[in-house]
Amino acid sequence: MKKILLTLLMVTSLLILPSTASAATDTITVYLFRGDKCSHCEDALEYINEHRDEIPENVEIVTYEVWENDENAKLQDEVADKLEVDKTNNYGTPFFVVGSEYIKGYGSGTWEELFDYAEEYANEGGYEDVVASTIEDFKLEVEARTLDDLYSEPSMVATIIVYCVFGAIVLGFIAMIVFSRK
Repeated sequence: MKKILLTLLMVTSLLILPSTASAATDTITVYLFRGDKCSHCEDALEYINEHRDEIPENVEIVTYEVWENDENAKLQDEVADKLEVDKTNNYGTPFFVVGSEYIKGYGSGTWEELFDYAEEYANEGGYEDVVASTIEDFKLEVEARTLDDLYSEPSMVATIIVYCVFGAIVLGFIAMIVFSRK
C-alpha cells in the first residue's frame, strides 16, 4: 500500500511541476513612461493587464513612473530628446517607446500600434533599444517596473508549494481512509 501511495505522490508532483521552456531570445521592449495618478496611464495599464494573453511572446512591457521619480523623469526627457520629440505639443504621460518609435498619449488602438512596431522590428530587424542605451549613456539610476511588479501574481515557487501541500493533504486523507478500513 505504501508503494501505491508513494507512486501516486510522485505522479501527482510530476503533473503539478511546470515545464521550464526557455523564452524567446529576441525580446522587444515596449516602454511606458507614466504618472502615478495619471488617469490615462492607469487606463493603459489596466487595458494591457486585462489583455495579457494578447501580448506577443517576444514583447516585454516595462514602465517608469516619472511624476514622483526624478531619475525616471530625466530618462523620459533624454529619450524624447534622442527621438526628437516635440515637447511643446502633448508631451507628458503616458509616453510610449518601442525601438525608435514613440506614441504620445493613450487612446484606442495605441497597444495595437505599439505591437505592430514590435512585429515590424521582429520581422525586419533594425531594433535599437533607445531607452536602454540612454540609461547606459547617462548612467541613470532608474526604477523600472513590469506588469508583474504592478499587478502582483504569486510566484511560480509559491504556486508549486501550495499545490504540493494541497496534494499531500489529499493523499493524507486518502491514506487515512484506506488504512482506517483495516
